[in-house]
Amino acid sequence: ESARTFGVILDTSGSMDRVLLGRAVGAIMSYSMQREVPYVRLVYCDAHPYDQGYIDVTRLVDYVKIIGRGGTRLQPGVSLLEKAKDFPSGGPLLIITDGMTDRFQVMREHAYLMPRGASLPFVPKGQVFYLG
Repeated sequence: ESARTFGVILDTSGSMDRVLLGRAVGAIMSYSMQREVPYVRLVYCDAHPYDQGYIDVTRLVDYVKIIGRGGTRLQPGVSLLEKAKDFPSGGPLLIITDGMTDRFQVMREHAYLMPRGASLPFVPKGQVFYLG
């Protein structure tokens, strides 16, 4: 099972509105179901990470209760998953943000999902995908 999972860092800072968060959850579910990924490791992150553990993607929309809503520091969420003993060492990360974030480094395979027109405050090494 762990070979078919990925980590999601979901920016839950105050600048991420509910519509954007809803579209992000929908994108996670759609991508996961298309690739037969049964679980994602979900971490909400504003100024602090909130580890939600492994979530069944078919129940993601029912499960997600956004916490945080403060400032944005995504490095703690990235570091949490990179160091987690119960997350595969080769597990890729999907970082969902509106781009209003700190500079951070990701030391494993990763991608970004952002609203169209948004940008990061650094040159991303991972692929960037855009929501509508």
